[in-house]
Amino acid sequence: MQAVTQRQCSATAARSTARLQNSVSRGATSHLAGTVRDGAQDPSCRGAASQGRLRRRCAPLPAAAEHAQPRPGDADAAALSQGSGSGSGSRSGSGSGSRRDVLLGLSAGLAAGWAAGLLGPSELRVWAAEGITTVFVAGSTGNTGRRVVQQLRQAGFTVRAGVRSASKALALGFGADPGVEVVEADVTKGVDALVAAIGDAQAVVCATGAAGFGPNGAAQVDEQGTINLVDAALRSPGGGGVRKFVLVSSLLTNAAAVGQGTNPNYVFLNLFGGVLDRKLKAEKYLRASGLNYTIIRPGGLSNEPESAVGNLIVSGEDTLFALETDPSRVISRDTVAAVAVQAVLQPEASRDKVLEVVASPAAPKLSPERWFAGAP
Repeated sequence: MQAVTQRQCSATAARSTARLQNSVSRGATSHLAGTVRDGAQDPSCRGAASQGRLRRRCAPLPAAAEHAQPRPGDADAAALSQGSGSGSGSRSGSGSGSRRDVLLGLSAGLAAGWAAGLLGPSELRVWAAEGITTVFVAGSTGNTGRRVVQQLRQAGFTVRAGVRSASKALALGFGADPGVEVVEADVTKGVDALVAAIGDAQAVVCATGAAGFGPNGAAQVDEQGTINLVDAALRSPGGGGVRKFVLVSSLLTNAAAVGQGTNPNYVFLNLFGGVLDRKLKAEKYLRASGLNYTIIRPGGLSNEPESAVGNLIVSGEDTLFALETDPSRVISRDTVAAVAVQAVLQPEASRDKVLEVVASPAAPKLSPERWFAGAP
């Protein structure tokens, strides 16, 4: 294959950018207009572009996490070739054909940049995620949330890390990564502050959880807090609006409705402020919101890495109940974070899905492209 020179890459990228601008002026893909981050669009990058380089606004990737994180796979290639409609956060204008042409033009320029060594695989994955470049994570300092932040950065996303305690976030090293912006975000404090916290993010991952009883209990955090976050996402104007909402929930939230009301796991967990019932109410609110959503219901969460806990098992809604007959009852937090990140990377494949996930060393390893195929 003939080598692609930097001059050829720059010309191809410029043509693709011009093509996007022309389509936006016709109203075809106005929701993509704010997502271009290359030198041709971003004034802060013009100096780098004049030196023959294309530079993303986000910072270099951080060092490896304390545990080996499961690397998110390549983005869903179909997102660049299909002309399907967007979720409620989209602001598309004319038919899907125009949008498809623009995405194909962008992919051509970006592929040329990758071939010339100007753009890495992470940049291509972000561009393939339906224009999502920035993700807001609620509960970023929690055991699962911090892993979501790490893996989003590994995938090339800029992260707005929603936290209640900035000092805790800095102690975890968030301040050392310019690609992570720490923002105050307490889901119990109301919608207006959360709209500001989400800012220009095009996707939201909710990884919050109750801490005991009282003001940080299940009713305030798992139910009303999540409802507040959904309302804030619906009001967020950033980059054409929030196009993806990923909620980390729990197994057994709907147990009572499917004949598992006496399941000892359900009964025991619900002693803590009715946490499963609270989570279910939040799930239902999200599902009725019109947002493009993915709800992840994990089994018991382990801080051990995937290599110690086992490979991902994906099951449909209301099929796993933490019983002895189930394939497993636990899952690594690393794996849960990987599923959340893939839901952002594959917004159409994961659209309006409810996944129940556990892990087992005996399970075959699934490629990320298959994670959402079996969920209804």
